[in-house]
Amino acid sequence: MSDPLSDEQSEPTEIRMKVVGVGGAGSNIVDRLMLSQFSGVELVAVNTDQQALANSPIVNKLCIGKSVTGGLGSGGDVEVGREAALKHIDAIDEMVSGVDLLFIAAGLGGGTGTGAAPVIAEQALRQGALVIAFVALPFTIERSARANTALDGLRRLRDTCNAVVPLPNDLLIQESDPDASLLDAFAKADAWIEKAIRSIWCMMNKTGMINLDFAQLRQMLSKKAGKTLFGLGSGTGEGAAAAAVADLKLCPLLHTPEFSKKADQLLVNIVGGARIGIADTQMIMEAVSEEFGADANVTMGAVVDEDLGDSVEICILGTSEVSSVPFTKVVKQRAKKSKAEPKSEVTEEAKPAPKKSKPSRPVVHESSKPAEQEEFSFSEGDPKGEFENSSGTIFEGQDLDSPTYLRRGVKIVL
Repeated sequence: MSDPLSDEQSEPTEIRMKVVGVGGAGSNIVDRLMLSQFSGVELVAVNTDQQALANSPIVNKLCIGKSVTGGLGSGGDVEVGREAALKHIDAIDEMVSGVDLLFIAAGLGGGTGTGAAPVIAEQALRQGALVIAFVALPFTIERSARANTALDGLRRLRDTCNAVVPLPNDLLIQESDPDASLLDAFAKADAWIEKAIRSIWCMMNKTGMINLDFAQLRQMLSKKAGKTLFGLGSGTGEGAAAAAVADLKLCPLLHTPEFSKKADQLLVNIVGGARIGIADTQMIMEAVSEEFGADANVTMGAVVDEDLGDSVEICILGTSEVSSVPFTKVVKQRAKKSKAEPKSEVTEEAKPAPKKSKPSRPVVHESSKPAEQEEFSFSEGDPKGEFENSSGTIFEGQDLDSPTYLRRGVKIVL
């Protein structure tokens, strides 16, 4: 009879991963993930549009807010999308229950993705899941109202997710051929998200020379992040490692305003064929650390995948912690406001330290500036120096250089 305790110890604990596509854009992303036969993760589509869900090949689907929208969509209203999610909060709790790592895919700027995605992320966090969101941002040519809606949604997601990776739709124009169709352009955007999810899945599931486990990923993403740094690079043939680093530096995901340029916490995963060596690994780590966070807390993973042959792939994920406004900046702002106010109204908090303080008067007059004082040295020899040729001042036969009481014969009584 086998020991149940030993059986439990021999079985590895699998990390349960799930990808939830929220709204029209998010549902399209998980549809393409399924059509590309992406295995290892569960796929779920969440939408307020019942007809769009009916046309989705995804097995697990959730139509939210029927009582609010009638199954006809949110009409681009963020509050309607949020209310729809709150109406089905129990179903969302059940959907994210037991999930270790949740990926959220959504498009921001509309109603359902912008409104419902933060609600789903918040419920997943409460259930103990690690939440990473991949979101598409509107084109620059779209109206500013939609762009502002997307930025508000991005801020909400950053408050409820461990990491948020934004993908501006403008990259579609840069990455696609001028003659490419709209479907091909959006397929390329979905391909970036698929690569990102696959890379993180590879970090957690493939055993290598230096393993990255889920605990390390959770520790790195445990603190609230301001901006997320995410990039992919690959190289093939002779000098594949150097080519992968060069490709990583050109990754369009690393050159958008919404991405952090440096990271406080940096995770690097290297996957290569059997030819990859320790020198290549060291070169990659030095180049990545110097470029994306020389002072960062770096965690590395290295996996040998014989199927890659002479290819090398690099995936980096970094976060920059939210930092408060430096005190010096606050002092400057208060000083500007205090120019028109009496000096007595300046609070003690706004006053700088006495030793480092500058004059509190907004204007320094010329008369109050310290005079520049120069010194001249006396040369050896005649102590008169520059005045050696000067003689006494004689006026009407009197030497004015002599004291008055001596010239006039005044006696001073002591």
